[in-house]
Amino acid sequence: MAKDKRIRFPSGSYQAFYKGIRYKIDPENDIVEMTQKLNPRYSPESREEAVNLANKLGVKRIQKRARLFSKLLLLSVLIFLFLMFVSAHFSVRSESFLLSAGRFLTIVSEIIFLYMFGYYRAITNYCADSYCEKCGKHLVFEEFQAPLIKEESKIDTYTKTLTQYWHCKNCGHEDIKVEPQYIDHHQEKRQDDLKEDTCEECGKEHAMEEYRDIDVLNYVLKKKIRYFKCKNCGYHEIRLSKRFRIV
Repeated sequence: MAKDKRIRFPSGSYQAFYKGIRYKIDPENDIVEMTQKLNPRYSPESREEAVNLANKLGVKRIQKRARLFSKLLLLSVLIFLFLMFVSAHFSVRSESFLLSAGRFLTIVSEIIFLYMFGYYRAITNYCADSYCEKCGKHLVFEEFQAPLIKEESKIDTYTKTLTQYWHCKNCGHEDIKVEPQYIDHHQEKRQDDLKEDTCEECGKEHAMEEYRDIDVLNYVLKKKIRYFKCKNCGYHEIRLSKRFRIV
């Protein structure tokens, strides 16, 4: 069984970093915040490639190509299914060879069309995201700061939000979006009597307590967040554990 990860807050310190996540505790209001910067939606390389292609072909032609390859992909899938159906009704060797060749060609076509559809679809998405509704120009709206994921734990609630920072390099319009994110969360009862209750900061015995209920988040793994503090010196600690979910 994996050991719990321990995030320590020495007496008088209310912030700590662990694996790119900033943990911040507010003892007065009993609030714990966890924030993490994400990678921008589009890398500089993908932005440059999208802008070059859009300048060369135009946004509308890119959209048409995305629709075209989506239709070709659907058509190749239908042809493959048709050949699979037909092959069940023929046993002549020459016909079976033709059907096998046809199935192989449709599979190759599906791979090509899927790649081309994904490529043009990604360019189309960038063109849509980089359009400024205020000045009406394409390829000018961009992220000016990395997206931020924030989780906030209060006594009776747990929330998760995504904040995105966009602005127009043409007219200067800014759009900061804060969107709530779905979480599967519940709380478990805190442990009143701890086996190890000696504070590692001040060394006082029977001083550590679990001062709030456990936050449980269900992802692929079950994540538990437990909160401890020393009644003597004010040392705080957060313990993280991840276990496989048992349905």
